[in-house]
Amino acid sequence: MGHLSRRQFAAAAGGGALIAPTVIAQQTKAVTAADIVERIRGNVGVDWKSDTVDTFKAGDPATAVKGITVASMATMDVLKKAVAAGANFIITAEPTFFGKADSPNPAPGRGRGGQPVNAPPDQVLTAKKEFIEKNGLVVWRFSDHWRLRKPDPLIQGLSETMGWTKNQASGDPSHFALQAISLDELAGEVKSKLGIRGGMRVVGDPVTEIRTVGLLPGTTALAAALKMLPNVDAIVAGEVREWESVEYAQDTVTAGMKKGLILTGRIMSEEPGMKLCASWLKTLVPETKVEWIATGDPYWRPV
Repeated sequence: MGHLSRRQFAAAAGGGALIAPTVIAQQTKAVTAADIVERIRGNVGVDWKSDTVDTFKAGDPATAVKGITVASMATMDVLKKAVAAGANFIITAEPTFFGKADSPNPAPGRGRGGQPVNAPPDQVLTAKKEFIEKNGLVVWRFSDHWRLRKPDPLIQGLSETMGWTKNQASGDPSHFALQAISLDELAGEVKSKLGIRGGMRVVGDPVTEIRTVGLLPGTTALAAALKMLPNVDAIVAGEVREWESVEYAQDTVTAGMKKGLILTGRIMSEEPGMKLCASWLKTLVPETKVEWIATGDPYWRPV
């Protein structure tokens, strides 16, 4: 502790307490969005990649954080709920600005994330950008490195929500052994526990008996489905290409194999894993309120 001048000592003594200036500075310094990201980088437990989507997408990283919202996707609904809750730092698993580039000012040109040359500003993108600026929000994406943790937090969160943690099979964190259940009943349980409105789709005979399940949350390439399906009775996945994994699963069933594929939608499969992220983050930023906000199923199904 540094020495106090006579004036500092007198001031402290007059107030009945002796507090070092360095302690006072630590107590009054506000934590910024950049500070929080540095804590995450230092504690996530994996090497930080130079080529990553985990970067700031909007706002000033030097902004003092009043509260943190963690979500699967920073939709307008999530942003509004964050503001209502007093949060100004949003951590999201998925893009905020509707494309892989994830930029509030997409470059002109054709292709993913591009805008037609000389096209007028997009009203929806502009409104979202203005809302973020008006409310002093900072948005940071946390996807690549969160999923590099072992076990995969998205699988961990999904299995906990389903109540399958104790059913992990063969030492593989993505495989689970269940009591016999029909594919139709399994789909109903997934729908209920994840709060899915209309985004679920199922491939397979509803009466197929399911005893082993594999989890593939998020977006799944065909290779992952090809590797997993022979070893389980059903896969619960987030998002796949219809002309790849869906068609492969359908042809597998048509060939006479008793298999099933349940698709929850990408966001709904990631919700439990990002809720887990919020709980983890609370241990890193105890001085700031951290709240998970559900993005929710964007789909509804007609009667």
